Amino acid sequence: MPALSVMFKTVSTDCNLDCSYCYYRESLESKLIRRIDLRMLETFVPQYMEYVADTGHASFGWQGGEPTLAGLDFFQWVVELEARHALPGTAISNALQTNGTLLDDNWGSFLSRHDFLVGVSLDGPAAIHNMERTDRGGHGSFRRVMAGIDILQRQDVALNILCVVGTHNVTRARELMSFFRHEGFTHLQFIPAMGFQATEPENPPAYLVSSEAYGDFLVALFDEWYEGGIPRVSIRTFDNFLQSYLDIPNDLCVHGDICNAGIVVEYNGDVFPCDFYIHPRWKLGNIFEQSLNEMVDSLQRTSFVRRKHPLPAQCQTCEWKSLCKGGCPRNRFILEDGSLTPEYFCQSYKQFFSYANNRLRSLSERITNYQRYFQWLNTVLNEHKPTPGRNDPCPCGSGWKYKLCCGNPALTSSYLFQLYDKDSS
Repeated sequence: MPALSVMFKTVSTDCNLDCSYCYYRESLESKLIRRIDLRMLETFVPQYMEYVADTGHASFGWQGGEPTLAGLDFFQWVVELEARHALPGTAISNALQTNGTLLDDNWGSFLSRHDFLVGVSLDGPAAIHNMERTDRGGHGSFRRVMAGIDILQRQDVALNILCVVGTHNVTRARELMSFFRHEGFTHLQFIPAMGFQATEPENPPAYLVSSEAYGDFLVALFDEWYEGGIPRVSIRTFDNFLQSYLDIPNDLCVHGDICNAGIVVEYNGDVFPCDFYIHPRWKLGNIFEQSLNEMVDSLQRTSFVRRKHPLPAQCQTCEWKSLCKGGCPRNRFILEDGSLTPEYFCQSYKQFFSYANNRLRSLSERITNYQRYFQWLNTVLNEHKPTPGRNDPCPCGSGWKYKLCCGNPALTSSYLFQLYDKDSS
């Protein structure tokens, strides 16, 4: 079976915050408290472990709402359930996306002990973050979020920061990066705020930032990230674009070839093909009523996976088609004649690629050379041959001196070159 990641809507839309741009806030005014059905997980997890046995990797994502509302005891039970049903040789990964406000030392110890990857939503320094990320009383959440992050850092929990880009920060890319660097955050993700509801995919979305403003943001952010071709802070969007330059399948679905990011499982066992399409039209079934295999292999999901194609006519001849891949279908509009518009952020991506293409291409070539160098180095070391001197031509074939190319010690400070060094060894 192919790899399959699963995202659980652990508490459905329930949350202790009331962020203005949340696309999954259907039940904020509801008094109904929803928690994931334990019987559902007992049914789902054995089937899932069998499904991914061939790949040897089980990938669980825990989101909400605010998933920590399910409680620490729940997650302790979850990791025991996963371990109990994992087949021999299966590696298990868990990721938790949280606002961080409910974390304490017990949470930190648990997340560290079980190697959770934790994403924390943080929109910048206090004055920016508190504009949109408030509780239902209108109070800013910055201090509580930072307290939660402090717990994670003290417990050495793997940490990513998720920053939503809206009217409150779209013109402040440099300020955001300065703040994130100052706090020592090394892995960042930026996503544009979109004023739609995941439960209403048939309704046209209302966008909270213009395509032009988001394009300006990406350009300014790229300048902050690039650092002379030796970037030290991972920004997921740029990392994924580099994958495309390196002819590696892009693992960000927005810029992938198909809509195949995994499946989404609601608290009651309802299964959907995407986080943006939590609607009866796209429901694949319910784990109490259909098997996982039936839902994953269904015509409904096959139809959704192919939803990106055909691309709009403008995309077919676009010079950036091989990098953008047409963007996200959720951001397209159907015109009266039945034709599709390019996705809403099309101009953003055109602006970005036009601006950053030469540097991204140069960086991808340097990474390729670096991998070639390490392949050569492994052979040389195994054969006990001498390594090049500082002023010798670099063995990667770039034509540069070794000290200015793969022998540049500054490369070891970049997460990118460390990553692709590991990939080549």
